Amino acid sequence: MIGELIILIVWGVFLYPTGELVTKFLWTVVFCGLGMGSAVGALLVLFVVGRVHGRAAVVASMLLSALVLGVGCNLLCFQLDAHYFHFFGATASPALFIGNGVVMSLLGGALVGWLVFTERGASHLTRYGL
Repeated sequence: MIGELIILIVWGVFLYPTGELVTKFLWTVVFCGLGMGSAVGALLVLFVVGRVHGRAAVVASMLLSALVLGVGCNLLCFQLDAHYFHFFGATASPALFIGNGVVMSLLGGALVGWLVFTERGASHLTRYGL
């Protein structure tokens, strides 16, 4: 959700301000953030939880996130933006659009993996009651 909010602010407000902000918010934060975040979370539960631990689980989280979000979701969003919406610069900056999605998904996967699958990360979650 935080990553999608950053994308909304940078790409949807500053770089490409045309279009309705409410629609951009629904696309990025609600549908992508909640929907795809839930999809990756379900895949982590199915393939990582209880099977892989520590650093290997962090790497698995990064790979799952990169494949599902960075490749699958990002290419779908690229096509939608390039052909229909024109909200986030897919036609103006295609390499940056795709590259940003892959990098953000790797960073998000690393953060989630670290928070969920390492003792130090879990202690941070516990401290905040999560």
